[in-house]
Amino acid sequence: MKQAGFAIIALLIAFAILFGGGGNVDTSHRLEAPSSEAFFGTDTLGRDLFARVAGGVGMSVAVAAVSVAFSFTAGVVLSYLYTLQHFPREILLSVSDSLKAVPSIVMALFLASLSGPGVMKLAIAISLGHIADISRTAYSRTASIIGEAFIESERAIGARHSRIFFSAVLPHVIPYLALQCVSVFLSSVIAESTLSYLGCGLPVSLPSLGSILAEARPVLLSAPWMIIFPGGALLLIGTALELIALSFSESHTSS
Repeated sequence: MKQAGFAIIALLIAFAILFGGGGNVDTSHRLEAPSSEAFFGTDTLGRDLFARVAGGVGMSVAVAAVSVAFSFTAGVVLSYLYTLQHFPREILLSVSDSLKAVPSIVMALFLASLSGPGVMKLAIAISLGHIADISRTAYSRTASIIGEAFIESERAIGARHSRIFFSAVLPHVIPYLALQCVSVFLSSVIAESTLSYLGCGLPVSLPSLGSILAEARPVLLSAPWMIIFPGGALLLIGTALELIALSFSESHTSS
């Protein structure tokens, strides 16, 4: 299942790289049905939907990748700080637990509306809702490992705390974070599309699956291809990530 999921993601990335673009405005060809000249038809401004869907897939994957990288890095750094003796761990853990009461999409919507449109701004706004979960998971695993004999042997030979954490503890924590990173990736794709659908995501000059779906609302019945193709792309991304997550979950259960 994991191989199938990664294969789908790889094909979608290749699709985005090879064919992605914003499309050229040509109102004389607006809302044309799929044909040999425009495989996915055209949108309300006559732009090639094939190129726009490919570009939207690329933007969704890019935003999600940056979100995962930022939340993973920040979460690991926080989990390291939690292990320091005089760090106010309990206070920050209590704050992070309180933030879980706020849905990540609502927090991303609030932060994105404050920061304005932009790929990096949107990615960071989305990732902030996941840092607490990753840091909590990393710290809980670290706390269960830190007292093991091989860690005590590292201390006995005079290894620094930072070296123990990053070279001895972190390799045992990363497999547990992999599943969470897949979940963050999927959540980020959904969040980016949702925010773009609401007009609070990517700039209007950039293609987005969410903005394409928003444009399709007034012409849903007369131009159903504007819903089918971007919606199908989101379904493929979600299916691939679910396959990957399921394989990681099964490997953890068996171990």
